[in-house]
Amino acid sequence: MERGRLPSSVVKLAILPALGLAFFALFVTLVVRIDVRRTVDILLSSRKEYFALALALDVGFMVFYATAWFFLVRIISDKVRFREAVLVMMISWFGDMLIPAAFITGEVVRLAFLKRKYGIDMSKAAATVVVHRLLSAIAFALFIFLGAAYLVLNGYRVVTDVLLQAAFFALLALSLAALCVLVIFRIDLFERVLVSFFDRVVRLLRRRYLERYRKYIEESLASFKSSMDMIKGRRLNVALSFVSLITQWICGIMIPYVFFRSVGYPVSFWLLAMAFPMYGVIDNIPFGIPANAGVLDAAMVSTFVLLGIDKEVAAAVTGLTRIVIVIFEAILTGAISMVFGPRLFNLSFSKLRELLREREKLL
Repeated sequence: MERGRLPSSVVKLAILPALGLAFFALFVTLVVRIDVRRTVDILLSSRKEYFALALALDVGFMVFYATAWFFLVRIISDKVRFREAVLVMMISWFGDMLIPAAFITGEVVRLAFLKRKYGIDMSKAAATVVVHRLLSAIAFALFIFLGAAYLVLNGYRVVTDVLLQAAFFALLALSLAALCVLVIFRIDLFERVLVSFFDRVVRLLRRRYLERYRKYIEESLASFKSSMDMIKGRRLNVALSFVSLITQWICGIMIPYVFFRSVGYPVSFWLLAMAFPMYGVIDNIPFGIPANAGVLDAAMVSTFVLLGIDKEVAAAVTGLTRIVIVIFEAILTGAISMVFGPRLFNLSFSKLRELLREREKLL
């Protein structure tokens, strides 16, 4: 890197969110056609004491996510402590914000922690990721169905297209859950398919030297299977993990719920219970923009408006919510990453600087 020039990664981190926010500004003014002055007035008139409650709910949102993972990890290793699980989850959360890739970034960070700190094989720890995704997908679909059922039974006027989209997203989540269930309960079939696919690739590429990796794949699958058998034998931990994820979703739904209250525009919890996973789908699309700035904001405003919420109120509450789930989370998780990251991953600061320099060269 030349002296006096900013690292390319820093430039990207600055430019991409700016472009995303510019897109959002154009979207709300040209497509949604909000009254900017009224939106600003709503923002300024919001009751600021609700911020403290929203911040507490956001911390709960992250902590209960970590708790769900902790219950699963404890099945394969009783050495991991709850405090470590929360701190590593915060660090992985920060990674997901910087490199949004359908939360894969965070999962890689957590698996790397288990490997580096406790020597737990990644294929063994990967079983916790599969089960975690399964439980999260079920919770996702559950809240959409409960929200939609409540609105229909109580006579809310909801656009038919919104209900169809909600059903589509719920079925998508259940499809992912079904795939995870297939992997969990038909591991032998999954193993045969994967090994057969590897053999075909080797023959197709005509690279016989790749066959030496076949044993590594088989050993990794055996480790994964062993871990999955352990998880299936600890149903209480799995149930506690699911309860933690349900609580996490409630905390997440409550953040915009609190802000709607703060601007004097009460909205049903169950309306937001259906909206939250719908716009949350956007967060699972790897646009490459840190915190999905602008893109997720547009999805939130669109979902709120389609559900019958005043468009200026929707834009104001989206802004307030994003202050918490982006700015607050970035400061909190970033600080935790800097303070606790090197110690948790057994990295000295000199080694960390070396890794960062190597990363910069690659970029």
